[in-house]
Amino acid sequence: MKIISRYLVICLAILCWGCSAEMVRDGSFTLNPNEFQSASGTLKGSDNQCLQTAITGTFATKDAQTGTAFIIANVNVLVPGTYAISTDKQNGVTFAAAGKFTATGIQQIKLLPVGIFEQAIITNYTLSFGNTSCPLAINVTEGTGAGNPGTGNPGTGTPGTNAVTINGKNFTITSCIATKNNIIDVIIIMGQAQDGSVISLTLPTSGGVLAVQSYKSTDYDIRCALMVIKGTDVAYQTQASNPVLTTYQVTSVANNKVTVTISGQTIDNANGNPVSISGSLVATIQ
Repeated sequence: MKIISRYLVICLAILCWGCSAEMVRDGSFTLNPNEFQSASGTLKGSDNQCLQTAITGTFATKDAQTGTAFIIANVNVLVPGTYAISTDKQNGVTFAAAGKFTATGIQQIKLLPVGIFEQAIITNYTLSFGNTSCPLAINVTEGTGAGNPGTGNPGTGTPGTNAVTINGKNFTITSCIATKNNIIDVIIIMGQAQDGSVISLTLPTSGGVLAVQSYKSTDYDIRCALMVIKGTDVAYQTQASNPVLTTYQVTSVANNKVTVTISGQTIDNANGNPVSISGSLVATIQ
């Protein structure tokens, strides 16, 4: 897994360090000498069996995800650091989390669904981290289609779209949610693109409040970072230590939605080169 070595989301972080992840710490750990090192570990225990996962809430078709239903997974962390974990895309939905492990041992992460389930069936996923993978089954029921729209078609079940362009490649976002993490005072925005990629953006808050202003990746350390996850790989990422500047302009926080315009450059993780990034995200705050 190519990882978030110098990223952060946290968040999403990283996305984001605490990103969409809630971490159970078995002890403190100082990330030394490289605070932005990548985490390593396994999804399996000493018996080589997959560690337990728990499903919270109900998953249904036709409705955009709000973050009230999610998966709690256990990870055996061997080396603390930043991480990005996701499932494959099945039945229209990907589960993803990003953050920073600050301790070794068994840690818990919260994987949020991004997308809209297409069929009311038992959906089989593969969750991957490092060199390990584990199966995961989600029972999807028939939804009402009331929808939790993004930028268009309110109440129809159609999420609306927004988009981000990176190095000339367009990522049309089909579903986007925002989650607050009051422990580290950030908000994590996670969106799923049509190609299955997950875009994660972490922005700093003050007392849980996100201000309408401009945020620069160079100004807020790991609390202001972005990454694009494709499968188990991080395709693009920006954090304070990168030799690029990404600007995030929060233009609106109203009606339980946050709108962010993105501009500047990010890093292509395949070769370490800076590439252009622009676009906007409209996320529903859960």
